[in-house]
Amino acid sequence: MENFQKQLSITMGEEKSCNSIGSAVHESDVVQAVVRKTPPADYTLKIDSFAFLLEMLENTKAKSYSSRIFEASGYDWKLHLYPRGDEKRNGEGYISFYVSIQGNATLPLGWQINANIKFFVYDQIRDEYLVFQDANEEAIRFHEMKKEWGTAQLLDLKIFHDPTNGFLLHDKCAFGVEILAKRYSGRGECLSLPVNIFSTYTWKVVKYSKTGNVIYSDVFVMGNLKWKIMLYPNGGQNQEGKNISLFLASVIEDTNFRIYAEYKLCIKNQKNDKDLERTTNHLFTHTKKDWGWSKFHPLIDIKDPFKGFVLKDTLIVQVEITRISTAKDFSSK
Repeated sequence: MENFQKQLSITMGEEKSCNSIGSAVHESDVVQAVVRKTPPADYTLKIDSFAFLLEMLENTKAKSYSSRIFEASGYDWKLHLYPRGDEKRNGEGYISFYVSIQGNATLPLGWQINANIKFFVYDQIRDEYLVFQDANEEAIRFHEMKKEWGTAQLLDLKIFHDPTNGFLLHDKCAFGVEILAKRYSGRGECLSLPVNIFSTYTWKVVKYSKTGNVIYSDVFVMGNLKWKIMLYPNGGQNQEGKNISLFLASVIEDTNFRIYAEYKLCIKNQKNDKDLERTTNHLFTHTKKDWGWSKFHPLIDIKDPFKGFVLKDTLIVQVEITRISTAKDFSSK
């Protein structure tokens, strides 16, 4: 057994097709083996007579034995054992072992499943298991074009047949598998490249002196997105009677939206070109739909008829959005 322990890392072959399953098989560069006491949690394949298995396969002209379908991590699977080795994938002289996902008709279009897989060979002398897994412990990705994974060189047949190793004893042996699978949902988001738009919207607030505590502009579209301006004519957020408050608000119902915008809010001077302008940026979300200034400018200046901001009881507010980036949901479905 000591000599065998030195061979616990087994170099694998290149990716090849599996004609018996009709799907592509991916083999990792190295499979790492460790020893543990606990048996495989998902499925065990016990063979009472290894000699009879070889005879049966020879009589039926088959190269491998496939298990019945079993469930693991919410999916259906099969084990495929090549007791003389999978010659087509450079497995001659080895035990070859694979697992394949079943139930193609019940899997959704574009399905992907990531699974951590461990193969087991039972040591009957020491009552423990030799466990094989990807050397990097990386998940194996199953999809429509790759429904099977395993190794053509799981265990050297000389080591397997050596009775001192305990794998084949009194013509009996046992193999197993553990599968921890997670479905790839295909969901995610993509933060787009920022787009320069330099788009302007102008809002005339008529009868300014008779407006309420908070008023909103009509909904307008910039950068293919809906917006509105929010104005507190007499001040909001503890600025009542002190400062006019001005904000840009996103009008989107989706609770997961993300919009980054760079923009300028402006109160036009109707007598000269001395407009009141402020520039900012903000990441608009469902919980932070508006952004601006509660202290945009002192009300004493806004309401002063000689300053030119209110003319004929009309206030003119303008927003210019210069740059936008959005985080959009995507799906593989």
